[in-house]
Amino acid sequence: MIDRSIRPSVAAFSNVRLDFPKPSVLSCGIPIWVIDGGVEDICQLNVYITGGTIHEQMPLQSLLTALMVLEGSRQYDSRDIAELLDYHGAWKLAQNHDAMCQLTLSAMNEYYQRLLPFVVDGLAQPTFPEHEFEQYKKRYAASYATMQNRVKYLAAVELRRLYYGVEHPLVADVDPERLMQMSVDDLKQFFARYYHQANCQIIIAGKVTDKMLADTDAAFSAWTDNHGKTDGQMDWNFTPSPTMLSVVDKPGAIQAAVAMAIQAVGRNHPDYLKLRMLCMVLGGYFGSRLMSNIREEKGYTYGINAFLSGREQDGYVGVSTECDVRYTWQLIDEVKCEMQRLREQLIPEDELALVRQFMLSEQVKTLDTPFNVASYVASTLLYGVYPEYFNRQIDTILHTTPQQLREVAQHYLDLDRLRIVIAGDKERL
Repeated sequence: MIDRSIRPSVAAFSNVRLDFPKPSVLSCGIPIWVIDGGVEDICQLNVYITGGTIHEQMPLQSLLTALMVLEGSRQYDSRDIAELLDYHGAWKLAQNHDAMCQLTLSAMNEYYQRLLPFVVDGLAQPTFPEHEFEQYKKRYAASYATMQNRVKYLAAVELRRLYYGVEHPLVADVDPERLMQMSVDDLKQFFARYYHQANCQIIIAGKVTDKMLADTDAAFSAWTDNHGKTDGQMDWNFTPSPTMLSVVDKPGAIQAAVAMAIQAVGRNHPDYLKLRMLCMVLGGYFGSRLMSNIREEKGYTYGINAFLSGREQDGYVGVSTECDVRYTWQLIDEVKCEMQRLREQLIPEDELALVRQFMLSEQVKTLDTPFNVASYVASTLLYGVYPEYFNRQIDTILHTTPQQLREVAQHYLDLDRLRIVIAGDKERL
């Protein structure tokens, strides 16, 4: 029996490394990454199609196309698919990202061969059933109508406008009325442009067998691709607004939402990982400086976080929170003070040791399951993360000094370049 009066020993993480898997290619030419591991006979198939938010002609076009691909095809109608998934204890998921959409099938290994055809048939010959399409439109129209009454959402949308410029495709907001006017033809046009093998990549994870790989190869090789090759690349350049402070009026709002951003660098820049570590110190975990000051000491907010949002092309330091309207300006001043402190003072070694341990703990979770590793591999497709990113991040966490972090803060935490958005009752502000 364990003697619980004895404190367990604590050891630092050692030799945390990721051997990034190499892709192979299916017979039809589609790249595939296989993440084999785990002890349970379960698997997850993820299909990534180049064609995301940045490629849309209207908001949600990419997401709705992905959803409808899994709702009906020539061989399977929506009821067939629902019964197939329910009977075999499986589930499907469709979602979109900045430059890609993602179709996911999760299932037990013994049923994988039976379930795989409905995914491939949807990719090859979807029927876009009208009834299901109308239901999705109503659901998302209602959801966005609700979100557009929330100050946090209003602040986030306005900050995107300031950061990217009003014409950038990542800025487009959903108009519920216009969404209800979207037609099946709009989805078919998007499908015809992007859903073909040249725009497809696959990640399969779990306890993957040779039989499953053979089934996958056979199924996708039967996908008749009649669309031809399309260049899915888009211009990511953006023109930030010269406006540095914007207030979005929400009459009657009890709380105000505050969103801030400072343009930084993309993931491939040598400073990116150090800047990510600096953001963790600033507001990336419960014991961070913003939480300790603004939540614990001042009581201005229940929660506040700072983060580094990064793509291959760009990145920004962000801060997000909500507070009582009367504390808004004091809260903003405190955020600026904490940024200035990082520019001027060295981070104490004991504080940095705590941050290192927290970040290492979070990184190790990436290696917990084959599905987590698959998510990391997917980030190389979705966000411009490079294969050695994980290992370089570990090295950065272990070896970055307080002096280096102060230099990064002095270079990037420039308060003159801080864009601030407040959403709330303007009269009370």
